[in-house]
Amino acid sequence: MLTTKNSLPGLKEKRYQQKKDIISFLYKMGELSKPEICRLTNMTTPTISRMIEELIDEGWVTDQGQGASIGGKRPHIFSLNPDATYIMGVDVGRIHLKIAIFNLRKEVIGEIKVYSSLLEEGKTNEENIRYIREKINQTLSELNIPYSKIKVAGFAIPGLIDSDGTSYTYFTYENNSVKQVLEKELGIPVFIDNDSKIMAMAEHTFGVAKGIPHALCISVNECIGLGMILNSQPYTGYKGMAGEFGHIRISGLSEQCYCGKIGCLETVASGRSIVKAANEAITKNVTTAIRTLTGEKEITLSTIIKAARQDDIFAIDLLQNAGEKIGEGISTLIHLFNPQVLVVGGEIADAGELITMPIQQILNKYTLTRLKNQCEIKLSNLNSHSTIMGTLMVVMKNLYYDSDSNFSLY
Repeated sequence: MLTTKNSLPGLKEKRYQQKKDIISFLYKMGELSKPEICRLTNMTTPTISRMIEELIDEGWVTDQGQGASIGGKRPHIFSLNPDATYIMGVDVGRIHLKIAIFNLRKEVIGEIKVYSSLLEEGKTNEENIRYIREKINQTLSELNIPYSKIKVAGFAIPGLIDSDGTSYTYFTYENNSVKQVLEKELGIPVFIDNDSKIMAMAEHTFGVAKGIPHALCISVNECIGLGMILNSQPYTGYKGMAGEFGHIRISGLSEQCYCGKIGCLETVASGRSIVKAANEAITKNVTTAIRTLTGEKEITLSTIIKAARQDDIFAIDLLQNAGEKIGEGISTLIHLFNPQVLVVGGEIADAGELITMPIQQILNKYTLTRLKNQCEIKLSNLNSHSTIMGTLMVVMKNLYYDSDSNFSLY
């Protein structure tokens, strides 16, 4: 059961809130001295001393010994016990299902587990949810972690998801949100968001946009998404569905998108559209090494990137065309948001300069020079695990970005 300050009476309520605040700041900042905790929480030294002692007795906080002197007696440094409780991250992708267990130092316990996803195999919601639960149980069993140690879960799901945790693309329910369904199934609080927005949180915390207050993060995998960090906080729009970059209209396109509209960026620059173009050309006997590289297997974006890196002209042209269209869209984003950094992530990042060069060429052509020069284009360095790392930040978002949240690790 989720504890809130309103469920506790009088003095216990006050102490709960005080401990919650201490744990929240230690989780966010890592290590703190008593004077630093006093300043952050506006509590007195005697109160902090008493709360810290209780939290140490309860197994939540550890004394790290004396820290560096700042002009007087060396202060004691405190941190969270990393194994007091765990946080689960689940990335429900179109191709892969990834599960990670994090300790309170934001470290992955063991390894990130990767399974096949059932998301696009025509399964029912119930079959998908049951499969996810089975793989969670398998993961915990392999890592030798009891389920009772999991305090909360962060989920990444592709497609349209609003701020209430209702999905309009996958896991659609008539009377429930997928958040409510997952919480009932797992028996713990679940925080959920779109995979591209979660990728942006990961880039802002762990990646090449770390600490950058104004960063846009584009993800190109099977589909195209956008996550925005504005004023150092995730921007999600009125109902949480901002960032549908793949569905902006690009000039000169006439193919119908799977969303039903005409001219979406998705139709020429997403992973699935690049693969589609490769398959169509190969059936017309175009000269390329792509088929040789795949053998009897299906062509993937990864295969096309590999061929391009081996100087296959056709594969290079596919990436060039996609990069130019992505560049058109990015030009609009730069004019609208004036970002300091724009991160290109997802599987397309493996193409390196084969994707960034055509993007930059189009920016040189269509973007105001002053705005273009203020924005640095970077490739993600978090590779394919950026989203699963970002699920941890969904939990942190509900601790630090949302002042009205009742959720606490404590």
